[in-house]
Amino acid sequence: MLAVAEINYIRHEVNNKGYGYSEVAKKMGRDPRTIKKYADREDFNKQPQKKQTRVAPVLGPVKA
Repeated sequence: MLAVAEINYIRHEVNNKGYGYSEVAKKMGRDPRTIKKYADREDFNKQPQKKQTRVAPVLGPVKA
């Protein structure tokens, strides 16, 4: 995760100054997808949900 100062800089450059994701990414030496993620995110305290795994095995109904 990026430092708070970097996140604030990204949000300021993209949202207030109107720079594109790739322009800010070149300035900071980061990937444009990372810049997009932090520029568009509103709540930084909420963690992304983990994918649920399947509990039942695929061959379960056939084995019986």
